[in-house]
Amino acid sequence: MADDRFSMGLFDARIKDQRHQVFKVLGMYFVLMTVAIWGLLSLFWGSTYQLESYFPSVKVYVYDFDSVATPNAVLGPAVVRYLQSTLSSPVHLGIIVRDPAGKTFDDVASEIVGEKAWGAVVINANATSNFEAAMAGTGGLLDGQWAPKGAISLVVAGARWYQVVLEYLLPYLGMYVETPVLEASHQASASFLSTATPATLGELTSAQQAALGTPFAYQEVDLRPILPGQWAGAAPLEAGLIYYIIFAFHIALFFFFSRLPLQGMTKKHGIKIRWIHVCLLRIVPVLFAYFILSLAYTLINKAFLLPTDGNGYASFGPQAGFMVLWMLDWIALASLGLAMEAMLTLLTLKFFPLFLITWILSNITSSFFPATLAPKIFRYGYMMPFWHCTTATKHIMWGTRNRLGLNFGVLLGWCGVSLVTICLFELMWRRIEERKERQESAKDVEGQGAHK
Repeated sequence: MADDRFSMGLFDARIKDQRHQVFKVLGMYFVLMTVAIWGLLSLFWGSTYQLESYFPSVKVYVYDFDSVATPNAVLGPAVVRYLQSTLSSPVHLGIIVRDPAGKTFDDVASEIVGEKAWGAVVINANATSNFEAAMAGTGGLLDGQWAPKGAISLVVAGARWYQVVLEYLLPYLGMYVETPVLEASHQASASFLSTATPATLGELTSAQQAALGTPFAYQEVDLRPILPGQWAGAAPLEAGLIYYIIFAFHIALFFFFSRLPLQGMTKKHGIKIRWIHVCLLRIVPVLFAYFILSLAYTLINKAFLLPTDGNGYASFGPQAGFMVLWMLDWIALASLGLAMEAMLTLLTLKFFPLFLITWILSNITSSFFPATLAPKIFRYGYMMPFWHCTTATKHIMWGTRNRLGLNFGVLLGWCGVSLVTICLFELMWRRIEERKERQESAKDVEGQGAHK
């Protein structure tokens, strides 16, 4: 015999209104998600759209020390002319020829580490003179060998933004200098051969023959490299931060459901917890949770042997660096999580997941690629938690530009804004509930009066 309790179908006339309500809600969410896909994913896609058209914003300094040191320099003028000619190409780097007077290589290195430019092409002072000395047999050799790569240095700071430096900047610079280096090499070799006698050529040493075959070449100088075994550091700079937001999302949900029994009890007894105590209940437990979880997150970095002393370039050692990284991770998680706590209060559980998507995508557009290679609208990323977390982490791990004061300041600013809005949103909902209660009480009084 069939159980009548399970006899109702989905299209039963008795649940017509409820069925319409279900499809109405599903339709509303379908529209919202479609808008979110077009709006939010377009934001992320747009941050890398036509990436190469923004290469002129990638400044590269050119220093010709060769022409200063040698009156009839061959290499320096050739490289400078060719690099300047690239500016007429549709896609080119932002080549800027700088006056080398009074400059040293250390000055150039400071400019690159200080992010005045993304890289530098340095034609060294002894480029042409070394070749001439080597062919004359009066010097120009390194440990008795010809070392042509000392002629030009392509100077970068790889850890600044390795996606840009290693995947785009260095390949482009290598392509740029290859042609003028080859032309200058042919010119230098031809100049020597035009005056050399057969006897002179027969007496060339192996070092001189090597110099004649390759007068000039270039080398890559990475001032802030990511050393072998340190590539796990890419995780906390990319996907790790997305996971961080997801952790904060789950913490917000966990604490939300953990408060429900308390809220049910107070409602049942017709009492209310003081507003300030509600705010404390919302804030103190999550800050403690962030403190513990950020320690676990930081320890993962140490477990995979990531440096915390800037590879020797930071002003602190590994022990102090670990504490700095832990505090950074704590404040970063708080800046991400407290914003979610605030929006959970404002949007309620029904629309809260939409903020999660928005929060993730608006942050990752500022950390996957620099705003330098995107339309100006994406410079909003300079105020986002992800950007400040990644730039601070790069300094702690690899010694890139030190912005720790700014990074901590902005992250704490996000925390402060979220703390204030949590309290204000709680106060707003309390006022709304009180207004509803007064309206219901007024209706009850009116109803009792009419009954009498």
